[in-house]
Amino acid sequence: MDDYSTKIKISAEHLIRKEFPEKALELDKLVSSPVLSFSEVSKIRTEFQLPTADDIIAHLKNIKNTNSTDDYHNSTSVVNNNNSGSTKKHKIDSNDTMDSSESSTYEFNGTVPSNRLISILEDKLRPYILHFLDSVAIIKLWIQLMIPKVEDGNNFGVSIQEDSLAEVRTIETEVTQYIDLTCKYLISRGELIKKVVKYPHVEDYRRSVQSLDEKQFVSLRFIALELRNHYTSVHDLLMKNLEKIKTPRTNQIHSLY
Repeated sequence: MDDYSTKIKISAEHLIRKEFPEKALELDKLVSSPVLSFSEVSKIRTEFQLPTADDIIAHLKNIKNTNSTDDYHNSTSVVNNNNSGSTKKHKIDSNDTMDSSESSTYEFNGTVPSNRLISILEDKLRPYILHFLDSVAIIKLWIQLMIPKVEDGNNFGVSIQEDSLAEVRTIETEVTQYIDLTCKYLISRGELIKKVVKYPHVEDYRRSVQSLDEKQFVSLRFIALELRNHYTSVHDLLMKNLEKIKTPRTNQIHSLY
């Protein structure tokens, strides 16, 4: 168990001193890059490969023309049969005729892709979210292992450790919510796409999908900014109080930075 505790302490200090500053700089570079620039918002409004009102009109015209052609051939066939002297009536099976409600239905057959730019940004940010949550789990355990046994004379040192631990837990809760954000976006977008397919003549449904994509883009930019700030703030907090966390002082009064 002592070896395991030592491993946790080494890993936590490496994260605080080395990896957190590196991740903060990487995210700062990402936020400043063109891929997360607000100039990219116009590109988020991608066109959908979905039926439009014009598609429906063309579809109905095609059905009407097809039916007209079939009726012409059927009538010609009856006339030819009568001219040949045959008294047998030409019967048309009910299955050969198309119900009017079916002929006016437009069916969309195909795949509706996700917003490509949004998917790229999600793939870029997901590793940072997972790395932060994994790292925070190690750091929390490290702080917990540093807390001395409860006895008179070390309460102040313990309070610094407890305050640092509480701050890290608060940030962890915020970052965990970023994962739910992506899931909720995908579900909402899927429901809107279903509306667009069902009511292609309603332009507001199309615009609502585009607006949702823009909102997700802004949210992803916000996540990148917040992750950068969280990496920076946790690094700053723990580095300023590193010695007090590792060796709580009982003979002097200090305050948490």
